[in-house]
Amino acid sequence: MKQYTRQFHWYRWLRILFLVLAGLIMLIKPEKSLDAILYLIAAYLVGLALIALHDGWLLSKTHSDNTGPYATAVISIIMAVLIFPIAHLLLPLLSVLLGIILLINGVNQFFNARVNRKYINVIPWLDYLYSLLLILLGIVLVFNPFDMLSLFFRLLGVGLIALAIMEFINTRLYK
Repeated sequence: MKQYTRQFHWYRWLRILFLVLAGLIMLIKPEKSLDAILYLIAAYLVGLALIALHDGWLLSKTHSDNTGPYATAVISIIMAVLIFPIAHLLLPLLSVLLGIILLINGVNQFFNARVNRKYINVIPWLDYLYSLLLILLGIVLVFNPFDMLSLFFRLLGVGLIALAIMEFINTRLYK
């Protein structure tokens, strides 16, 4: 159980680091942030692959036949390599795709918070706020009513920084 908790915290810290860096890049230089964000996403995927490989190695030491971490590592590395050519092809759909991903993640986060409430005797207000923020950002990204790319990136950057702060607070609460 201790190894699982440590792995969970590694994934969480990787996510916090990614959110803060992506948010700062988008907030400071929104018009020149695409290539930097692509490098950051590729680095995030490589970090995810390294953590998954470590998790798979730990499982193999216990003679487990679970190959899920190795599959995650391979898929993450393939996505890290393909992110640059695919991103430039999908750039016109970027706001819609990010919006859909954030909507799905926000709804998933909300239901996870409700399910976890059965096991933890704490009302997860920060998780509810986190999921609401994800859903609102997703809706803004899907419909993009402002039609201004730099404002869009700045709002997304502020949202990502806020998400990182909430993720950090949740890390401290559920330690």
